[in-house]
Amino acid sequence: MSNRKKNCRRTDEERAVHDRATRLRKMTDAQLCDFIDSTYGRGMEEGAKLADRQGGAAQPSMEGARLFVKFLEGRTGTGNRIGKGTVLYITKELENAIAAGIFGGAI
Repeated sequence: MSNRKKNCRRTDEERAVHDRATRLRKMTDAQLCDFIDSTYGRGMEEGAKLADRQGGAAQPSMEGARLFVKFLEGRTGTGNRIGKGTVLYITKELENAIAAGIFGGAI
C-alpha cells in the first residue's frame, strides 16, 4: 500500500506546501541558485535592519563567559559528557579569546 495521501484528503496548508515543493523541484539549476541567492540576500538585509534597530550587534560579555564556565564546572559528572578536562580546555580558549581582544580588550 502506498504512503501517498490523496489530494482530496489534504488540508489547504498541505496542498500549498506540496505546490510550492513541486515548483521548487521543477526549477533549473540556475533558477534554484537565483532563488537561494535572493532569499539569502533578503535575510541579510532584514538582519542588518534588525541589528540597526537594536543598536548594533551585542558584544559578548566576558563576565557572562566566565559565569558559563563556572556553570559547566558545577555540571561535571552529571552524565552530560562534560568533565574537568573539557572545562579546562574551554577555560584556556576563553583566555585565548580575551588575549585576542574579542571582549573589547577588557580583562
